[in-house]
Amino acid sequence: MKISESKSGDVVVLSFSGELMGGESAEEFQKYVYRMIENDSVNIVLDMSEVEWMNSAGLGMIMGALTTFRGSGGDLRLASVSERVARPIAVTRLDSVIQIYNSVDEAVKSFDEEE
Repeated sequence: MKISESKSGDVVVLSFSGELMGGESAEEFQKYVYRMIENDSVNIVLDMSEVEWMNSAGLGMIMGALTTFRGSGGDLRLASVSERVARPIAVTRLDSVIQIYNSVDEAVKSFDEEE
């Protein structure tokens, strides 16, 4: 898994590529989460457009980050989720607790709509 970071206003966009499978990827992602909170960047969009596969450990990574950002006064949203990645999200009902958008732009704009 690779992570790249960009910013759109007050929203940080983390773009994943590859597979979300836990292990070293989970550790790397956790470092991003803590760094975002230290920088008071708590509104996050995960761009999932280049994620090829995600297992239960990957789902756990997202749930942990969601809980951490919400506990810090922010939120985490998913964008551009492929059908292959959407299946485990739907099966685990993660889609009932996290907002999912068709595009990164829609997800970023959703934070503005709340204010």
